Amino acid sequence: MKNLISCISFLFFIMFFTNETTLQAQEVWGLEKCINYAIEKSLQVEGSLISLKNSEIDATTARHGRYPNLSANSNVGWNFGRTIDPTRNEFITETFFNNGFGLNSNVVLYNGNRINNNISQTQINNKAALKELEQVRRDIALNVATLYLNILFAKENLQNAQNQLAQTNDQLSLLNKQISVGNRPENDRLDLEAQIAANEQSIIESQNNLTINLLNLKQLLRLDPDFKLDVTAPSNLAFDTDPDILTFAEVYASALNNQAGIAASELRLKSAALGVKIAQSELLPSISAGGSARTNYSNKGVTVNGYNEEIINQDIIFNGQTATVGFTQQVPILAKTPYFDQVTDNLSYAIGFSMNIPIYSNNLSRAGVQRAKLNTQQADLNYVQLKESLKITVGQALADAKAAKSRYQASTKTLQAQTNLYNNAVKRFDIGNLNAFELTRLKTQMETSTVNQLIAKYDYLFRTKVLDFYLGRAIKF
Repeated sequence: MKNLISCISFLFFIMFFTNETTLQAQEVWGLEKCINYAIEKSLQVEGSLISLKNSEIDATTARHGRYPNLSANSNVGWNFGRTIDPTRNEFITETFFNNGFGLNSNVVLYNGNRINNNISQTQINNKAALKELEQVRRDIALNVATLYLNILFAKENLQNAQNQLAQTNDQLSLLNKQISVGNRPENDRLDLEAQIAANEQSIIESQNNLTINLLNLKQLLRLDPDFKLDVTAPSNLAFDTDPDILTFAEVYASALNNQAGIAASELRLKSAALGVKIAQSELLPSISAGGSARTNYSNKGVTVNGYNEEIINQDIIFNGQTATVGFTQQVPILAKTPYFDQVTDNLSYAIGFSMNIPIYSNNLSRAGVQRAKLNTQQADLNYVQLKESLKITVGQALADAKAAKSRYQASTKTLQAQTNLYNNAVKRFDIGNLNAFELTRLKTQMETSTVNQLIAKYDYLFRTKVLDFYLGRAIKF
């Protein structure tokens, strides 16, 4: 029994440990997954989607403006005192119950082309909302790529720092052997120990930088700070875009064609121009047609079921004498009309046309036209400003990319020279022709060149991705 309990306990421990390990496992994401997740969780994208849905509703509503409307109405009431019975159209002084139903429809035949312009405007607004959503997604993709590159730089910088520490430790081990046999003085160890401390500090700083950049990416992805996340590093970061073979006119023309924000601004300008026509239609006559159907019921409604002949006596005066004379009259036989019979019998229909000619509306219509024209001017100004801003950013992006390429090439040459110098110093140090201080100095210069070359490399890579963004290319590594 004890063995069985022990086995069960062991199994539960294994299951618990496995679950904990799974829950705490680190997830490794690629750039594409990061971009897709950021877009999916972005509040800015969600807001743009709401605007897009609103524009779709506006477009549907505008299309339905062409159709006739239809409404139904009903009334139920009790009347007291002298009033008109709606079923007999005569005055009665009795309390009665009445009930009525009606249908009304109206359709606009002409209103200064307002409906058609409104439909066109809402369709343009819907396209603009789509373009704005596309621009938001592209901006998010660029932001994610920027943070992704920062993480790759931090990881490579950390690896370099760790390699430098390992290299310095190897040199210290070699120095200790030389000291032990009397080929080196004891104080040579101090320079390398100081270098080891500096390398360890670089590792700590690089690790902190990596942690901060991962946190920045998590925040953009709206992940919890304690979420275990890492990113995949491409085996080879290629520079697909050469800024030296690009011209400003080429990049700017491409940006004008593929930047969704520019297209959205142009569509907003067209929408504002249609807004002027819509406002001007308020100054024109409008013609509409309408129809209605109505029926009534009253609990005092009666039906004539025939007539009875009755002699009605009437007093008359003849030669000063009063006499009674009988007259034969047809007296109707009345019966209460059933509910549905009244509904059927009392049906009435109407059809007609109406025209509204605006003459004076307290300057509201003309003020609306003036505001619409100002909105068009503002939309045009926004469009021009956006193109001018794009021209500046494209020019700056191209200049930055060219400068980054030159800086990267220069830093690569410097690193190669410093590496050769340091490797030669190591050989001299190994045979005793160079002291530890000089070796440490040259090693520090090489490490500085390594960091500078790494910074220049990722700066150049980032600048090329910005150019890809304006060229309309997919951002990928």
